[in-house]
Amino acid sequence: MEIKCTKEEFKVLLDLVYAGNLLINGMREVDERIAPHAELEQKIFAMAKEFGLEDYIEFDEEFKEYMPTRAYENSEINDYIDAYEDKVFWEELVVRMARRQALNELGDENPDMTNAELRNRQIELEEYYEDEFIENGIYHLKWIKPEIQSEEEAKAKAKREQ
Repeated sequence: MEIKCTKEEFKVLLDLVYAGNLLINGMREVDERIAPHAELEQKIFAMAKEFGLEDYIEFDEEFKEYMPTRAYENSEINDYIDAYEDKVFWEELVVRMARRQALNELGDENPDMTNAELRNRQIELEEYYEDEFIENGIYHLKWIKPEIQSEEEAKAKAKREQ
């Protein structure tokens, strides 16, 4: 592979390839990686020395592959990745909590709610949760441990409720 660019441009390419492959393969075991992405990352990593970026990428003899150095992982790329993960965390938390509450209301309070009403209620709740998390973070969240019953206890409880 031949790439014609400056050292600065190659560093940007390195960042993009690293972050992209982290997103695609970061949560996978080695034998489960999506090969084309992992292989291209290795090709780009192998070129780092040619562009004077050997402080960022090194060949690991134990794993027989190129890997980011601690210096690279502690560089600004980590700030970008952390910011992305933080944003995704809060957005997913807001959407999932709003969806759960809207569905609970559908089941418990308004079983005749239409799909449009459900979606509108979810959007209202997303706004509420977003404001709540901006103001308080996770401070007000509490884990309510579900009651775990044996099969016999569940049958006895159901019988009592009849």
